[in-house]
Amino acid sequence: MQKARVIKLIKESTVMKGATLPKDTELEVVNDVVYMSGFPIPPEMQGLFLNWIDANPKLFKDDTRPW
Repeated sequence: MQKARVIKLIKESTVMKGATLPKDTELEVVNDVVYMSGFPIPPEMQGLFLNWIDANPKLFKDDTRPW
């Protein structure tokens, strides 16, 4: 299980074909659930996003703030 964190893309990046996120997109990961713009991404895409985040740490800067 990952700790709660906020990460921000440092450059435009492609998660999968047809899903490119712009620079400065902010993602939150809480209890292994990925949120974008305060909303959870669809359940069927959670694993894909978690794996992509874990496999590409250099695409993000940690922007975690106190809750």
